[in-house]
Amino acid sequence: MKQLLLLSILLSSVISNSQTTHQVCVEDPPSTTCPGKTGTFTPGNLVIQQGDMIEFTTTTVLLGGYTGTYHNIEFTGSSANNVDLFVSSTVFPPSAQVTSITTPPFNTPGVFPMECTNFAHCLLSEYPCTGYTVTVLASCTVNADFTASATDICSGTTVNFTNTSTGAVSYTWKINEFPFSTSTNAVQNFGASGSFDIELIANDGAGCLDSTTVTINVTQAANAGTDESNTFCNVNDSINLNTMVTGDAGGSWNETTSSGQFNNTTGYFNYTGLTAGDYDFDHVILGTGVCPNDTATMTITVNQEPGLTLNVTNTNLATSDSAYIDFTPNGVLPGANWLWNFCDGNFDNPQTPFYYSWGSGGDFCVCVEINNYNGCTQVFCDSSITVWDDAGTNELNALEFNIYPNPADGAFTIDLTKITGKVEIKMYDMAQRLVYTETTSGGGNVFVDAKEMATGRYFIEITAMDQRNTIPVVLK
Repeated sequence: MKQLLLLSILLSSVISNSQTTHQVCVEDPPSTTCPGKTGTFTPGNLVIQQGDMIEFTTTTVLLGGYTGTYHNIEFTGSSANNVDLFVSSTVFPPSAQVTSITTPPFNTPGVFPMECTNFAHCLLSEYPCTGYTVTVLASCTVNADFTASATDICSGTTVNFTNTSTGAVSYTWKINEFPFSTSTNAVQNFGASGSFDIELIANDGAGCLDSTTVTINVTQAANAGTDESNTFCNVNDSINLNTMVTGDAGGSWNETTSSGQFNNTTGYFNYTGLTAGDYDFDHVILGTGVCPNDTATMTITVNQEPGLTLNVTNTNLATSDSAYIDFTPNGVLPGANWLWNFCDGNFDNPQTPFYYSWGSGGDFCVCVEINNYNGCTQVFCDSSITVWDDAGTNELNALEFNIYPNPADGAFTIDLTKITGKVEIKMYDMAQRLVYTETTSGGGNVFVDAKEMATGRYFIEITAMDQRNTIPVVLK
């Protein structure tokens, strides 16, 4: 149901600071719910003196769904006098409650139209409440005024507000109706974009107030992020510099050095094989409005990666033999640390080719870790070293025989054509367990069916003519 309103006015007695409170009763149609107040306030001007106030009083009858809401009564050009008139939650007479609100003093001379921010709750049956005006006659001498160091700015900018008011002894600063300072001058940082009304209310200490407002327009500043750096080694790899951006995405890229391996469109930097050094790139976000472009610098340090070609002779050998550890280094810096590992619990640090022997049978490795002490470390490895324990053999490698195919798919042939006389054949697994034995004569071939044996590495030992030799065979 619509709100029923009546407006009547009664001037009260003069208070101690010579201010007058003008009482306005809001109700329609006319009734006796505002006792002691006479007359009808019809559309037109209410004339008051500078420093006077207006008291709005209402009793809501048959308000229906509008119970408990506010009438936001505003005065164009005099925002310091805006008030909220609460609607009583008890809407039926005779229990209807009377609620009132008094404006601050009208301290600025002029004509101020009255308006409502919620027209659904501020519409009279005969006319809208925006039909009223208040005329304030000059009597106060206070004048609010200030300047701003800038009014069109970028987010993150601090604005200084310099007070140039006259006739005032105290001040209140507001930003979008929220107080933020009571000092003479004010400072405010604007971190977010948008439009912000800065209001200064000046008080002369004797009841006179004046206000003025300046609007600050804030545009979002461009943010390319912070300057970043990272270190990589010149192996065959690349980095997407977009993953290093800490600000806004979608900026443009430009290399300020000359690697010749940077894609300005995608932001990918391929540092494969580059000379060690620093490579710099700019990430630019374009500014809008009054905001300038923003640039972040990305510095990529490319360090020398150690390289090494490992050549190991005799990857199948007996414990009585030594393997020659041969290698060709490249990209190894002076002072680099070398650490060799042979998978037998021993470590060493030679930096030139050398011989190495293992004291027991088994599968071993030759690995070296090289640290250039610049953030670049690499490991190079040959893990296919097989050692056979030949302790107790009379003569090693004196007998000549072959095994084919090797590796073998479950069966293989032993070529004994270069051996004469009685031949003893033994087959051992990696744990040196005897898994096959046969005695035959030399001068021919022996077929061995090992399809029932597990895959892996085995050793064929041939004994003949008081000599012995061992050859590894792999079952796959």
